[in-house]
Amino acid sequence: MMDLVWGEITGNFWFQVAVLLVVATASNFLFVKLRVPKIVGLIVVGVALGPSVSGFVNIDQSGGDDLLSLLAGFGAIIMLFMIGLEFNIKEIYTGKNVLIALGGIVLPWLGGFLLAEVLLPDSGLPAGKLAQSVFVGTALVATSVAITAGVLREMGLLSSPIAKTVLGVAVVDDVLGMIVLAISAGIASEGGLDVENLLWVSIAAVLFVTLGAYLGIKFFTRIISEVERRGISHGLVESGFMLALAFAFLYAFVSEYIGISKIVGAFIAGTSFSGCQYRKQFMQGIAFLEWAFAPIFFISLGVLVDIRLSLEIWLFALALAAVAILSKVLGGGIPARLLGMTNRESLAVGLGMSPRLEVAMIIALFGLTEGIIDSRIYSVVIIMGLITVLVAPYLLRRAAAKIPRGPVGSEDAVVCEADAG
Repeated sequence: MMDLVWGEITGNFWFQVAVLLVVATASNFLFVKLRVPKIVGLIVVGVALGPSVSGFVNIDQSGGDDLLSLLAGFGAIIMLFMIGLEFNIKEIYTGKNVLIALGGIVLPWLGGFLLAEVLLPDSGLPAGKLAQSVFVGTALVATSVAITAGVLREMGLLSSPIAKTVLGVAVVDDVLGMIVLAISAGIASEGGLDVENLLWVSIAAVLFVTLGAYLGIKFFTRIISEVERRGISHGLVESGFMLALAFAFLYAFVSEYIGISKIVGAFIAGTSFSGCQYRKQFMQGIAFLEWAFAPIFFISLGVLVDIRLSLEIWLFALALAAVAILSKVLGGGIPARLLGMTNRESLAVGLGMSPRLEVAMIIALFGLTEGIIDSRIYSVVIIMGLITVLVAPYLLRRAAAKIPRGPVGSEDAVVCEADAG
C-alpha cells in the first residue's frame, strides 16, 4: 500500500517539478564549489534522476504533449531568446568573423558526418542512416558561447581583441548552426539527399533567418519600443517585455510550422531585438524565466541520456569528442591564421570555438524527438558535449596564457556573458 501511495506521489507532475527545482538549486551550490559549469552539473543530475539510473523522472522521447516535455521546450525557447538578446548583431556579424565561422562549421560537420557514416550502424529508423549521419555532423557545428565567455572573463581577456574575434565567431557559429539545422531537418524529413529539396530547404532557411531578422530590426523592434514607452507613461512597465516575448513565441511558432526547429525562431527573435533601447530591462525580466525553466530543460537533457551503452558506442563517443575539438581547432584556426592572426591567437580562436553545449544538445534533442536519431546516438552527442566543455576550456587557458590583456574594466564593452554556463 505504501509503495502504491509513494508511486502516485513520485509520478505526480507538480511533485516532480518541485523536486527538480530543489535539486537544481542544491546542485548549483555544489558545482560552483567544484568549479564545474552549472549546465554540466544539471545534465549529470538529470542522468541520475533518469531511467538509466534511479528512474525517478521519465520524459516522453517522442516529443509529445507531456507537461515535462512542454516545460523543457519552454525553457529552450527562453534560453535561446535570451542568448540572442545578449549580443549586438551589427558588431558581431563582421566579414572576418563570418569567414572564420564558415571554416569552423564546414570541417566539424564533415568530420562528424564521415565518422558517423563509417563507424555507426544503421539505427533502423525510418529517416535512414544518411539522415542520422547528417544530424551527428550538425551537432558538431555550434559553439557554446557561455563556456568560452566564462573562460575569457576568468583570465581577464574579455576586453582583448582576441576575445572580440573568439566570441564574435562563436555567435556567428550559432546563427549559421541554426541554418545548418534547418537544412539538415529538411534533408532528414525527406529520408534521403535530394538536390532539388536541399536547394529549396537552403533557400527557405536563409529566407527565414534574413527576413525574420530584417522585420525584427526594422519594424517589430520599433513597435515594441513604442509600446514600452507608452506603457511606462501609463505605469504599465511590463508592456514592451510582454510584447517582445510574444514575438519570440511567434517566431518559434513560424519556424516550427515551416519545418524548422522552434529554437531557430527564438534565437532569430533575440538577435533581432538586441538593438532595442529597452534591451537591458527585457533581459532582466526574461532572466527570471530562464532561472526557473532553463534548469528543467538541462535536467531533461540528462534524463533522456542512457549511460547503459555498449563499449563500441562509448568508443564512438570518445572519437566524436576528439573530432569535435580537432575540427574546430583546424576549421577555425586556419582561417584565423590566414587572416593575419598569430599562431597562438589562431590556436586560441580554434579552442575557443571547441566547447559544445546548449545549442548542440538542443539540436540532438530535436533529432531524437523527430525520430532522426535514436536514444543511443542522442546519448553519444550529450557525452561528446560534456567532454568538450571539460577539456577545451583547459586547453584554451594554456593557449591564451601569453596573449596580451586589454584595458582593465572594459569587459562589458565586448559582450555580456550568457549566464547559462
